[in-house]
Amino acid sequence: MSAPRTLLAAVLAAYGPACACAGACGREHASRQCLAGADKPVALHAAPYPPHATETANASAPLAELRPWCGPCWTRALKREREAAAERRRLELDQAQLALFDPAG
Repeated sequence: MSAPRTLLAAVLAAYGPACACAGACGREHASRQCLAGADKPVALHAAPYPPHATETANASAPLAELRPWCGPCWTRALKREREAAAERRRLELDQAQLALFDPAG
């Protein structure tokens, strides 16, 4: 058997031709897996699971992190990760600024 010719082919060979989302998109998948493509073919792409907040991190993810994703699940999961990252940054900034107003500090 020859080696897969594309990154997507390698991911599909390793994980099968189904979206690997298991709820990362925020939706409850009844079978604990997205059923996109169960009734008709759907385009899949290879992306990290879980997604990273930046495009640079997603684009440079190693093959071991990649899973097949359908477009809708990837879009929602990426949005959720970016919102969570923004909240983490906001909390870090809030904590850093508390020292500026601490009269004992």
